[in-house]
Amino acid sequence: MPNAENAEPQTLDEIREWHSAIVEALVHQRASVLQAIRMGSRVPDRFVGMTGEDIEDHFNRQRRELNRLTVLNFVASAEATIRADYARRVDGRLKDTLAQAYQKWHKTLPAHKQDRPNFDQAGILDILKKTGVVDNHIIGQYRQCLQARHWVGHGRYWKKPVVVDSLDPDDVFNRADVLLKALPP
Repeated sequence: MPNAENAEPQTLDEIREWHSAIVEALVHQRASVLQAIRMGSRVPDRFVGMTGEDIEDHFNRQRRELNRLTVLNFVASAEATIRADYARRVDGRLKDTLAQAYQKWHKTLPAHKQDRPNFDQAGILDILKKTGVVDNHIIGQYRQCLQARHWVGHGRYWKKPVVVDSLDPDDVFNRADVLLKALPP
C-alpha cells in the first residue's frame, strides 16, 4: 500500500472552511469593486472598462469555478479516506465483514494493482457495495459526484456531464460525509 509518510490529507471540514473563506473574499471583493465603480474610484486594472453587468458575470464565473474545485476536493478527500480505510483493513488483517471482503479481493489483484487498486468501477466501491455494510443508496449518491470530479480533475476535455451543474458544494459535502460516517469502525 502507498506510504502515507508525506501525505497531506484534507478533511471535509477543512475543505468546507476553506470554501467559506474564499466565498467571503469573493463577496467582499465584488462589493468593493462595485462600490468603487459607483463612487468613480480606482478599481484594479482587470476591472477597468467593465460594466456592472460585466463585474457580476466575472464574479459569477469565479464562484462557479470555486464551487467546481470544492466539489473536486470533497470527492477526492472522501476517496482518500476510503482508500486509507481499505489499506487499514487489508494491511491490518482485520476480521470484520468488510475487511475480509477487501482482503479476499486484494489477493486477486495483479501485483501492480495491489498498491493502488481501482476505486470506482471494479474497485473498492464495488466491494463496499457488495458487502452491504453501507446502504447502496449512500454509495450511489457519492458515485454521482465522481463524474464531476473526473471532469474537473482531468482537464474538462470532454463534454461536460450534466451532473456538474447540478451539484453544489453543500450537497457534495453531505454525500461524502454520510458515506464516510457509514463506514464501519
